[in-house]
Amino acid sequence: MKSIAITTALLGGLVSTQASEYQAARNTLKNAPQEIKNIIANANSTYNFASQFNRASSVSYTGQIFRQVLISDIKAVMASQPRGSYNGSEENAYNMLLSHYAYNENTDLVGTGVIDGLSEFKVSAKLMNGTPAEFSEGFVYADIQSPGKNLSGKIAGVDNPLRRGKLYGTTRAQTPDGLIKSYFNEFATNAVTGAAFTVPNGSYSPQTITLSNVTDYGVDLAQLTQKFLHGAVSYSQAARDYLSTDLSPKKGLNADNTKPAKQGASYTALEHHFDEAFGYFGAARDYAAYTDAQTRSKKSIDSNNDGFISMLSEKTIGIAMNAAKIDFAARDGKVNFSKEAIDAFLAGRTLITQKPAGYIDYVVANARVALGAWEKTIAAVVVHYINWTIGEYDEYGQEGYLYTNFVKFWSEMKGYAFAFQFNPKGIMTDSQFDELHALMGEAPVLPHSNKSKVEAYKAKLLKARNLLQEVYNFSDENTQNW
Repeated sequence: MKSIAITTALLGGLVSTQASEYQAARNTLKNAPQEIKNIIANANSTYNFASQFNRASSVSYTGQIFRQVLISDIKAVMASQPRGSYNGSEENAYNMLLSHYAYNENTDLVGTGVIDGLSEFKVSAKLMNGTPAEFSEGFVYADIQSPGKNLSGKIAGVDNPLRRGKLYGTTRAQTPDGLIKSYFNEFATNAVTGAAFTVPNGSYSPQTITLSNVTDYGVDLAQLTQKFLHGAVSYSQAARDYLSTDLSPKKGLNADNTKPAKQGASYTALEHHFDEAFGYFGAARDYAAYTDAQTRSKKSIDSNNDGFISMLSEKTIGIAMNAAKIDFAARDGKVNFSKEAIDAFLAGRTLITQKPAGYIDYVVANARVALGAWEKTIAAVVVHYINWTIGEYDEYGQEGYLYTNFVKFWSEMKGYAFAFQFNPKGIMTDSQFDELHALMGEAPVLPHSNKSKVEAYKAKLLKARNLLQEVYNFSDENTQNW
């Protein structure tokens, strides 16, 4: 992709209260007692921790991986349905998506494509040599977990309070749940009664659009759905629930670390909460052993040499994949969000296991650093898709232009950008969030629109990119080339 020129503006004295939380956490770790520093320096290199109570592992986050699979699969379903071809009613088509979102292994929803516990999941794996691999857990949803978790019960605003009381960044819905269901409704209509349409490409032949997730006003419903869920479920659950300190004396990082979380459990409540946040990050247990190139190519290490890949321990999925991709693509060689995140997760969990004097403060600090690396990854991904969206604008009227790519890139940009509102202690402020989404809008100016409108909108996207660079202190070299 061509480099896009950028003018960098200094942020001056504008430093958010939230941003100082992340920096304060880094300072807390920098000034930690020597005993704490020694434990962190010798933290586990893999996310494997023994139980305090028996000889079993104390690590458990099956439900979080199950939700990661649902998020991945719902995009795959939405991105493969031709317009007007669904075999059933709009209610049936809606049910197909709802069965992923409000998963129930014994669902009573009806419609072609509705999933239950015996349906095959779509997530796949491959070994380090690139050959496909089977999952040790099996191939249907109930093999991963039974009865299995859902997304609908854990989305921001349902399971936890929204940072500002309602959903921002769109006028389409007031809540995350409402936004997802509006995407489902539009998709269902397209799948049942939608017709193929054409879009121009200058002097080249018009392009015919046949998929239900691609709209004539410039958005990709599949990408919006998946990327929004990465923020409204995964990031929200980690930031607002499991790594929180302000919900109640028993929630998040305030949880007990002295006794089993429930009868027969091999883990404490604190261990389990920290693990659940790690599961939402999506890293393989030995994530630190991978190169960025290996992770971004979706390869997995068969750590126990059983000939399979474990969905629960050897597969990287979700934002952990994006962190490696962003690190790999960073031109200045100074970005390592994947290392920052995994080091913080490993250090925090090691402290929880060893329980040195005063350790909770440093567990909290590591959690804040992990969430900061997570947020910076999302911000860099948004920058990446701003660049690629502008690249498609510049390709318009040429042989290489694809409308489906344009809507995909824009929707990934917008979908990920919703996430910044789901961390109450995030780096981006509310005013910065509002400015970012005002610049992006709720749909793009189409490439085949009036040229002056296109140029004006491209300028807005560059302002959005500048804003992200300023907030997250990205270098010019990376910002221009991600």
